[in-house]
Amino acid sequence: MSRPIPQNNLIERTSVLTYTLMEQLHDVLNTPSAPDDVTLGMLMGLSMFLDDQIGPFRMTQLLQAAPDIILRTDAHVTRDQIDRFLPVLRAFGDKLAALTSETVAEPTTSLS
Repeated sequence: MSRPIPQNNLIERTSVLTYTLMEQLHDVLNTPSAPDDVTLGMLMGLSMFLDDQIGPFRMTQLLQAAPDIILRTDAHVTRDQIDRFLPVLRAFGDKLAALTSETVAEPTTSLS
C-alpha cells in the first residue's frame, strides 16, 4: 500500500520548472532530421538521473504515487507559468556559461 504524497507548492513549482527546462533544452537540441531522437534521449537521460538519484525501488514507488498527485492547475504548463520560471533558467544558463575548462577539469565530487 503506497503512502499518499503530501501536496505542496514545492511539487508544483518543481514540475513547472522541470517542464520549462526540458522545453528549452529540446529547442536547443532539436534537429529537423530526427526530432524524436532528441525526445527519446531526454527521456533516457531523465530515467537515468532518477534511477541514479533515488534508485529503482523508490522510483517505482514514486511513479505509482504520481497519478494521485493533484496540482493546483491542470497538468498542462501555460505560457504565463513558463514566463514566471524563465528568470530561474536564465540564472542557471549564466551559471553554465561561467563554467571554464578549469572548473570542468577539476570536479569537486567523486564520480565513483
